[in-house]
Amino acid sequence: MKDSHVEILQALLGQPTAPFHEQAVVDQVRQWSAGRGIDFSQDRAGNVVLRHRVGQPVMRWAFEAHLDHPGFQAVSADGSLVRADFLGTVGESYFPGSRVRLFAPAGPVAGRIVGYCRADRAEWPVCEVELDSPAQVPAGTIGMWDLPDFELTADRLTSRACDDVVGCAAALAALEEIVACGQDADVTVLLARAEEVGGMGVIAAAEDGVLPGDSLVVGIETSKAQPRAALGDGVVVRVGDRVRTFDASLTAAVAAVADELARRDGDFRAVRQLMPGGSCESTIWCLWGYRATGVCLPLGNYHNQGDDGRIRSEQVHPGDFECLVKLLAALAGSTVTPEQRDRQAKARYEDLMRRRGKFL
Repeated sequence: MKDSHVEILQALLGQPTAPFHEQAVVDQVRQWSAGRGIDFSQDRAGNVVLRHRVGQPVMRWAFEAHLDHPGFQAVSADGSLVRADFLGTVGESYFPGSRVRLFAPAGPVAGRIVGYCRADRAEWPVCEVELDSPAQVPAGTIGMWDLPDFELTADRLTSRACDDVVGCAAALAALEEIVACGQDADVTVLLARAEEVGGMGVIAAAEDGVLPGDSLVVGIETSKAQPRAALGDGVVVRVGDRVRTFDASLTAAVAAVADELARRDGDFRAVRQLMPGGSCESTIWCLWGYRATGVCLPLGNYHNQGDDGRIRSEQVHPGDFECLVKLLAALAGSTVTPEQRDRQAKARYEDLMRRRGKFL
């Protein structure tokens, strides 16, 4: 991996995050942007918006990822016992006995879950966490699973929160590449809040028109690995998620750029696949009238749910990350629109009809 990409990953993955509590990651993105002269702003919902426009690009791209990961929010504390809501989706069987790290004002404290309850009509399940030693844990303190924030080997990038902080890092790394090469480009990176509790940040952005209506939106995710989209297979051009398929013409255009990259770069790998492990924000963009598709990295231990029934670190392949960055940068510089690619495809079928239609 490029050293600059590793630096971005370490900086973002080293921060605590949970739905509605993404500020530490936001601060890192603000610092990164300031060091590179990239325009940084936040919309009314607190989503991060980075904008870069140079020259006269053919298309307006929007790369979107989310800042949060399933996590805990302290509600109350009594000595060594902390009650905390869990914000996100993890199977109930994973909670009993699992270890949690709470990021209290005086410093992180750890403990284990000794109680779990999901009351009827309650917005979130509530956990009881017994701390290893008494500590001040105010209401609103966030927590994550007590796992390493970043580990890297030749074939594994491991973290407590790959989903989707790694997606955010990929967007920044791609934007860095786009700025460095000086190509004509119109790119907005939108890093959204509170995806893990229903895509709240993206819904707010879509309702407010934060992205121009002619944006070509590419949602960036890590998604549960599939038999034909495994770790090491490359970046996934995502046809759809568990809820629906995405914009067909835009998806085909992204796949065509991936094919062109594969022909000229022997290290680039990509697969085209429906990823039904969960729903993602590309579905929301489509429902709100945007042209949207998705790309993702195959993810191991989705939402920290290990195959052995225990809480585990999430995993992606470093090579897949590099392929994702290459694809995003190539999209920003592409000059053939989805409509032009559709016309080219139709022309091939029309030529076949002229030659073979007489045999009908």
